[in-house]
Order: sequence, then C-alpha cells, then structure tokens
Amino acid sequence: MAAADSPATTGQKTHRYLRLSLVLIVFTLLVSVALQSVVVTWEPLIVDWHPLASISHAFYTPGRDIFVGALIAASVVLLALSGRSRATTLLDVCAVFAPLIAIVPTGLADSRAVGHLACPVITDCIPSGSIGTAKAGIAVYSIVVVAVVVTMAVIRHRTRTPNASARLVSIIALVTALAMTALAFAPALNENFPFNLWPVASIHFAVTLVFFGVFAAVPILYAGGPLEPGETAPTPRQRSIYRWISGLLIADLVLLVVALLFRQAFGETPVVLIGETVALILFAAFWWVQTFQRWNDPDPPSIIARTT
Repeated sequence: MAAADSPATTGQKTHRYLRLSLVLIVFTLLVSVALQSVVVTWEPLIVDWHPLASISHAFYTPGRDIFVGALIAASVVLLALSGRSRATTLLDVCAVFAPLIAIVPTGLADSRAVGHLACPVITDCIPSGSIGTAKAGIAVYSIVVVAVVVTMAVIRHRTRTPNASARLVSIIALVTALAMTALAFAPALNENFPFNLWPVASIHFAVTLVFFGVFAAVPILYAGGPLEPGETAPTPRQRSIYRWISGLLIADLVLLVVALLFRQAFGETPVVLIGETVALILFAAFWWVQTFQRWNDPDPPSIIARTT
C-alpha cells in the first residue's frame, strides 16, 4: 500500500529508524576498524596491512572516539526500543552493559612498555593513563544509572504505569553500577583494576560476554512468534534466520572464550578480531530483519500502554 494511503505515525517512523540505526552503528564501527587495520599512521598517511588484535583494541587507536561513541549510541537506542516483552527486557539489560564495553578498555598483552606500565607477554595490562579514564567513566556511569533509574521510577509512579520488567532492569542496573564502583574505587578490591573481576579477571571481557550472551536469547524469543499485541509475526524464513543468528552467536562466543584462553596458541592470527566481527555482523543482521519484519507494526509497544 502506498505511503499516501496509509501514512506512518510518528511512533512507527521512530521505531523503524531506531532499529535501522543499530545496523548503521555496527557498519560505522566496522568501517572504522577496517580503516584502522590498513592505516599505520594518519599524519603522515602511511598505509599497510596491520589488523588490530580485536575490535576492542580500537580504543587505543585514533578510532577511539568512534568506538566509544558507537557503543554509547547503541545503548541509548536499545533503551529507546524498550517495551514490555521478555525480549525487550533482555535488550534493556544489554543497554546496561554496552557503555561499560566502551568505558573499561580491553587489556594489552605485549612485551613492550605501554605508557609507564610494563606489560609482560603473559599478563594483561592497560596504559596507566587509561586507568584514570576508566575510573572517571565508571563514576559518571554510576551516577547516570542512578539518575535514570530514579527518573523512570518517578515517571512510572506519576503516570500509574507499573512495569515489573522495568523494575527488574533497574535492579540489575543498580547492582552493576555498585559492583563497578566497588571494583574501581574500593581500596580492598581495586588493586588490579580493571583485571579484578573474579573469576574472569578482565572487566571488559566479562561485560562483553554478558552483552552478547544476553542478546543471543533475543532472536530465539522472536523466532517463536509475536511477543506483543499488534506485533507483525515473522515469516517462516525470518524465524529460520533468527534461529541461525542465535546458534551462530552462541558458537561464536564459545570461540571467543577459547581464543582468549589459548591466545598464545593462535600466534599472530587475529582470532578475537574475527570472532568479534562475526558477533557484530550477527547483531546487525538481527536488526536488519527486525526492521523490515516490523516495518508496519501499528502500535509500537514501548509507547502504547497495555490494556487489560
């Protein structure tokens, strides 16, 4: 049907382009990493093939602003797509952890001195200047989390729209902010920050696994059919794609864990870079399919109150 015969509402347009924006955010991040893998220096411009060890290592390159900005933007978009179904609750949880992937950098494992910190081959570390940056980011993150949780609680109370899923996400967000604050600032815990999260050590690695691990459940839920009243049902082909995305993402996460545990065995092969790239492509593929599956959803569930 032509657009003139059935004009889209503001809510429909907003949700269409929020979903599509997640695809474009991933594309932007991958373009930045690809360029950084072939550009040795930007001034003067020297081009050579030198792939990053991982996408997360973009934090230590001139592409840092794009890396951090893309993850913060993705978090905001995921929150904006908040709804009342199990899947959107999981997306809200993803939004809690996405900023931490950007705020707390991945470790470097290198025999060279990094900043003022010597970094043995078998030991992860980050440049000394980045420790202060990460702590400042966690401080801001924790304050913003509290502000958002309180603001949304007040709004739900004043509008009399209780939401059990929102309360659960709020608890997860507050517990996460408290844990990150303790790991960064508590004298009894922060000696090896940001490699002081038991049992995986690396905070960055842990929050990345949580983000993609939680997200892996979302396509499975959508493969089962509509999750909200008025939601467009997926076609058989879309259901199949959702199942493949979840299966491949779980397998990819297992590969990432193995690659990090046995990284010395892989030598110069950028296995982690490949694994993270696959995870991002699967993330983008889900949102591409979602965008067109739900293009004509009449009532975006995040802005229409459920009636009983």
